[in-house]
Amino acid sequence: MKKTLLILIFLSCIVMANNLPELGDYSSSKISENEEIFIGRQILFQVNQSDSIIRDIEISDYLDLLGKRLINASTDPAKKIEFFIVNDSSINAFAMLGGVIGVHSGLFLASNTESELASVISHEIAHINQKHISRFLAQQERASYQSTFLMAVALLLARSNPQLASTTMAGASAGSVQGALDFTRENEKEADRVGIQTLNNAGFDVRGARDFFTTLKKANQFSGGAAPAFLQTHPITSNRISDIEDRLKDYPYKQRLGSQTFHYVKGKLKALLGDKSNTKNILEENIKNKIYINEAGERFALAYIYLMDNEFIKSQEQIQWLFDNEKSNPMLSQLYINYLIKTNKVTEAKKLYIQNLNFFPSNRSFIFGLADLYLRTQETEKALKLLKKNEQKFLQDPILYNLYAKVYAKQGEKLLQYENLAEAAYYSFNLQEAIMRMDLAIKANDGDFYEKSRVESRLKKFQREQQFQTRDK
Repeated sequence: MKKTLLILIFLSCIVMANNLPELGDYSSSKISENEEIFIGRQILFQVNQSDSIIRDIEISDYLDLLGKRLINASTDPAKKIEFFIVNDSSINAFAMLGGVIGVHSGLFLASNTESELASVISHEIAHINQKHISRFLAQQERASYQSTFLMAVALLLARSNPQLASTTMAGASAGSVQGALDFTRENEKEADRVGIQTLNNAGFDVRGARDFFTTLKKANQFSGGAAPAFLQTHPITSNRISDIEDRLKDYPYKQRLGSQTFHYVKGKLKALLGDKSNTKNILEENIKNKIYINEAGERFALAYIYLMDNEFIKSQEQIQWLFDNEKSNPMLSQLYINYLIKTNKVTEAKKLYIQNLNFFPSNRSFIFGLADLYLRTQETEKALKLLKKNEQKFLQDPILYNLYAKVYAKQGEKLLQYENLAEAAYYSFNLQEAIMRMDLAIKANDGDFYEKSRVESRLKKFQREQQFQTRDK
């Protein structure tokens, strides 16, 4: 399924090229902000439809927090950028129109430090903030807007996965696509400069940018000669490396420790992806022979694999080591809660959730995990109370609305069930599904006057938005 997501995005963008909304004067050569938002929403719609996306709350929240930290330190702190993680072992990340950044799981696993990972993400943020993609489009004639749009999509997909370049060129001329790729090469130097400044402003080790290229070289040695995807889409020249080295001289060395959460995220990815049996053997050997960058991260991964394989005693041993040797961390607590649930100690799991929420009151994993556990044990009112208490924190989170829908389904309240399913679809960028579900809410036989008025108003908003997106040029 590695290519599924990107192919879906490409196919949807072909439709988009023929249905782009009329926003602004076509004598203008610029892509408007509204057009970028529209494109970004369409990309995120396909992202949310794909089974190639890693949806784990802890992993997603870590990437979002890391991204926000870098955005706040960037040249455009107010910029809204959405992040997602692709289940792809290649070492890569890519920026797309509309403020969207995709990160491959392989990039997480290949990064030795949090600063290495942050250096790549800050580089991609720089591509967006410096408007490298939209600036390329601005050079094209509006008369050939559709072909230009497809050309840009080809560029974006080629950045993400070079193997797709030949497929995407079917929708645009090969010469134009090559010109687009040349344009991005010219901007790599600028993205390096701006990205390194952002990295420093955010409190990371700027030498992570240089160290990441060392990591890529090592990966290249063991890949049979094929360059890592990041090198194919972000070409490295001797001048570029020299320029990076010169820039690093401007930043005095500072000891900056990365977050332990970074190593736990890597550990969880190791446990969730690939061949568990093979990964387990490697982790056991690494710990036995002390071959690791971070021992806690290796043991964290091993604890999860043991737990998934129902080796509860071994999992508990690793968890105990982590609690004895490491500082408290929400991911350690969630690991132990998962252990309690799987060993049928549900009451203890609930107590630990509540205890942890006293220290981490906004932790999505704890809030949604406890609500789901209440639902599984038929404590519907407790689940509803917990969700309402935390609703304002997650008003654009589809998980909140899906949990609400489960609560109301158990209570037999059809209008509220369909209303929340509609909101979940809307915040998953699936406008058509949102309209269909909100229509079902209106047709439900229950609900009071105020509830019916609310869903009717919301449906009209969805329909106006759909008309705005699909009107002919």
